Amino acid sequence: MFAKDGCVRYIYDTWTDRWRPATKFREPRFADPAYPYSFDNSYCILNANALKESDMRYCSIHCHRLFPMQYMRFFVRHPNIEYLEKTGYDHLIVEQQYRYSYWDNAEYVGVDEHVDLKTNNLLKMLHLNRTEFKLLQGRENAYLSYLKYREVFPKAKPEDLINIAYAYGSAYQSAKKHAEATGLSILRLTRYLSENNIDHRLYNDYLDQCIQLGYDLYDTAINMPRDFFVMHARLTSLIKAEETKELCEAFQKHYEERSRLEFTYRGLIVRQPKSIQEIADEGSALKHCVGGYAERHAKGQVTILFLRQVDQPDIPYYTMEIDKTGKIKQCYGYANNRAGNPKPSKIKTFEKHYEQYLQEVIHDKRNHRSARQSA
Repeated sequence: MFAKDGCVRYIYDTWTDRWRPATKFREPRFADPAYPYSFDNSYCILNANALKESDMRYCSIHCHRLFPMQYMRFFVRHPNIEYLEKTGYDHLIVEQQYRYSYWDNAEYVGVDEHVDLKTNNLLKMLHLNRTEFKLLQGRENAYLSYLKYREVFPKAKPEDLINIAYAYGSAYQSAKKHAEATGLSILRLTRYLSENNIDHRLYNDYLDQCIQLGYDLYDTAINMPRDFFVMHARLTSLIKAEETKELCEAFQKHYEERSRLEFTYRGLIVRQPKSIQEIADEGSALKHCVGGYAERHAKGQVTILFLRQVDQPDIPYYTMEIDKTGKIKQCYGYANNRAGNPKPSKIKTFEKHYEQYLQEVIHDKRNHRSARQSA
């Protein structure tokens, strides 16, 4: 029962066969949980429209469905939380559940520690002045971060503090890191991010790119480019081009080293990929994951080879991976041979002969012999 001057919860006592006030005011329990059983203790409010004609008509119960009874109890004690609900600060109302033991849970509804419930003045409740409150309109979720930065920068203007809170939120360490890396003050840096609508995570990525390319982060043309998004896209393209160039050089180097791994036997041929793209195309054609090995193959970390039919050397057939000991780690056809296409015996026979050949190559027994054999 909820009234303007308080609330009480009644429970039915099966021993005395009557209703009595509960000693604990908590959410209802429909069954005592006992291992291995679990129970759904959720519930709904019957005749919720009756609230509109009671002292609870301003409680905004529809916004708090986690612990409705606890919320209404809290509202009876502090009806001024209505101001938080209706001005965008409802996120400061906290609903939590504490588990003291396997058998005993307790629900809690309250407000954030920064909210003063002893006053009915919203500005005093939030410890804000009119200017701050106006600046936070539409950015109410930045309120807690704003209070934190107000303590860190007590002499800063409210609009600058709003920029910091909006740009970095609770990621103060990121703000400090970026300021130290660029030589800019946090206030100036966040003003730039806010004015250009730049997410601090994207800006962090941009700084990493500048470091990778050896740019001077203390140059304002670099740390605060006129068109940030164009500059970021340009650096992304540069890095991709550099990586592609390095990858192609590594691929070509290992291509020559792997030439001795090519092999022909009874109508089948093993050849190495001619390009990085060909590995990706192989994966697409055969519906397996070899495309993910392309970069590691180029760097020499793994070795991917194509098993083809002699009369169709450019049509994907089987793909294999060999290790440094001359063993075949994988050899699969379309969909990893899981699409009703089991590996035929001729492939298994070929694998045995190819591994024998690999052992000879590994032990340098065929230094001057051609890697191809006739059928």
